[in-house]
Parts: sequence; structure tokens; C-alpha cells
Amino acid sequence: MQTAGKELPITVELQDVMSYSKAGLIGIVSLIAIVLIVIIVALIIKAKKNAPAPVPRMAPENKVRAAKEKYNRLLMDLEARYEMGKVSEKEAYQELSKYIRHFVHDVTGIRVQNYTLEDIGRLNMPMLYYLIAECYAPEFSADASGNLGESIRKAREVIYGWN
Repeated sequence: MQTAGKELPITVELQDVMSYSKAGLIGIVSLIAIVLIVIIVALIIKAKKNAPAPVPRMAPENKVRAAKEKYNRLLMDLEARYEMGKVSEKEAYQELSKYIRHFVHDVTGIRVQNYTLEDIGRLNMPMLYYLIAECYAPEFSADASGNLGESIRKAREVIYGWN
């Protein structure tokens, strides 16, 4: 805008960057860091869920044979102790689950003794999955029961059917 031949002076003074509040800058940086952390954690969780099941490491034939004999002896002992009333049905199913999981670990190297039933299902070992699933109710429920003799027979099938 001009007035009778005179121009109005326009002045702009720039402020030093350090004169602004640091709280806003800290807030923005913190927000960006939180978003990045959430993205990284989400990617890690997704990668773990989509990770392929471990490939079983097969032991040499003589090691497998020795494992079969060892776990068959343990099953025979368990069956005898159960029939004599030295272990309850719940305790027997807990031992059965432990034995079959340790057998698979001994012959493959996969630590199935630390796996949930869902984890075992992803291994593509259906006989193992169904046997462990059969043990769950009598093993963890206060009032559920099973047929221990039949479950031990199935455990032997898993053990002796192993290649």
C-alpha cells in the first residue's frame, strides 16, 4: 500500500532456532521413536509367526534304535507302576507326554518338550500331535480321565513307527 509517494517500511526479524521451546521438539522426536519401535516389534512378531517349522534332524539309525528301546522300557515301567497303583492316572499321563516329547527330541533335535500343542501341530507330525492332544485332558484336567493302556499303545506306535 502506498501513501502520497511514501512506501511503508516492512521489517521481518528472524528468530534464532534455539529460541523455540524444546518440549515440542522432544515430543515430536519421542513420537517418531515410539512409532518406529511399534513397527519393528510388529515386523518381528510377524516374522516369527511366518517362520517355517524346523526341519527335523534325523539321528543315525543306531541312535534311533537305542532311543526306541530306551523309551519302550520307560513305557513298560510306567505301565507297571500305574497298574500297581504307584502313580495316579494324571501323573502317568504327564510322564507319557514327557517321554514321547523327549523321544522326539532325542531323534530329531527339536525341543518339542517346550512346545505347545499348537506348535507341535505346525511340525507336520500328525501322530505326535494326536498323541499329545490325547494326553492333554487327563494330564491337565482335575476330573478328566483317559485310557492309559490305549495311550501307551499309541505311544509305542509313534516310537516304533519312527524312521
